[in-house]
Amino acid sequence: MDPRLKEAAETDNIDALHVLIRDDPNILERIDKIPFVQTPLHVAANEGHIRFAMEMMNLKPSFAKKLNPQGFSPMHLAVITERNKLVLRLLKANKDLVCVKGWGGLTPFHYVVKTGNCRLLVSFLEASPECIEDVTVRDETAFHLALKEDQIEAFNILIGWLQRTRRTHGSVFSFEKKMANWEDDEGNTLLHIAARKDQRDALKLLLDSQLWLQVKAEDSAGFTALEIIKGAYSGDVTPSRNDYESKEVETKIKQLKDKVTFERIRVLGDRTRLSMSVDMINTMLVIMALVITAIYTSSLSPPGGVWQDNGEDNNAAAAPTPAPSLKIAQTYHLSNNILNTSKILIFGDKSEKAGTTVMNKQIYGVFWFLNLATFGFTDLVTVFLLSSFHLFLFLAIPLYMLVISYFCSMTILAPSISWAYVNLFFMVLFGSFHSCSSSRCSS
Repeated sequence: MDPRLKEAAETDNIDALHVLIRDDPNILERIDKIPFVQTPLHVAANEGHIRFAMEMMNLKPSFAKKLNPQGFSPMHLAVITERNKLVLRLLKANKDLVCVKGWGGLTPFHYVVKTGNCRLLVSFLEASPECIEDVTVRDETAFHLALKEDQIEAFNILIGWLQRTRRTHGSVFSFEKKMANWEDDEGNTLLHIAARKDQRDALKLLLDSQLWLQVKAEDSAGFTALEIIKGAYSGDVTPSRNDYESKEVETKIKQLKDKVTFERIRVLGDRTRLSMSVDMINTMLVIMALVITAIYTSSLSPPGGVWQDNGEDNNAAAAPTPAPSLKIAQTYHLSNNILNTSKILIFGDKSEKAGTTVMNKQIYGVFWFLNLATFGFTDLVTVFLLSSFHLFLFLAIPLYMLVISYFCSMTILAPSISWAYVNLFFMVLFGSFHSCSSSRCSS
């Protein structure tokens, strides 16, 4: 590299850079042709000169991914020298710089984990979530590096992010299971490393948060993690707190370190939805629409129909009929009694008000339960599927109104005042839950 160019980078002199380019337009192109070379961007990154570095990124973006003779990219140097502001500016310009591999397959993200810089760790995960899948030439993940460097707080954040990420790789749990049980080139899983280094906080965190750990996996020496853990596992996790410059990042760090509770269900739901193809979602929405239509129709026209008038309004005596023979009369009365008994058992006697179902209370209870279970399940599945669309709230409003209409209809059909109150209660409960779930899914 031209000494004048190096001096301009060291002194943050952008004007000198422009003069050199005017005098020699190919001065940067000659540097770019060398595979491993110290570029002006490396020098600026090492010195923390933001303005010069961003100008160089503008003029020669390819310099950002070049490795110097020591195997470092400009982002590597900025991370190692703790030029955090420059790191964030480079990240904003190109998030893929997080995954540039240097000597040994170590990326800037790996160095952030090794140094325990939690502020940059959260920023890297947000900007480039795929960086957590990068491994070194020794098959080490960021989780392995955090434990080997005794960066328990960084490991805590990584585990928290792993539990909360919506990214899917195959099944709902496959990505999380793969990362939690990853083995390095010596067959060491996270449990092996934590047990061998007697990192009790990390052990407790793994055993509490990861239900699918392969505790019987053996390392290259033939030991399982449980054999190493015996006699060494006790105590509680007491993560340390650091004072970070940004309160926003500090809040995110705290959230990642908090134990996952009900949020776990929502994360798994998001992973499930994101793993579904568009055709599958469309097919399921059609099926759910048909089921909801059928159930809603049954609330308008229940089996057996409804009473057309009040029971006391229809007590007029029937017109007399000629008396049949004795044998025919006995058979007639017997079959008529059986028929009336069956009708009363299923539909109830005619003492109800007009507009209510002819079913008796017991049969109505079975009908009500099956309808509610089917309608509630299909409605929630529909909300779940629609929550991936941008205009979800507009789509959820008709569903919300349909729920209210359904319970209003079931209230009117109720064969008794007690069943009417039950329907009113569920109308309020289900409507509130529906609106609450809709707002949460849209957020």
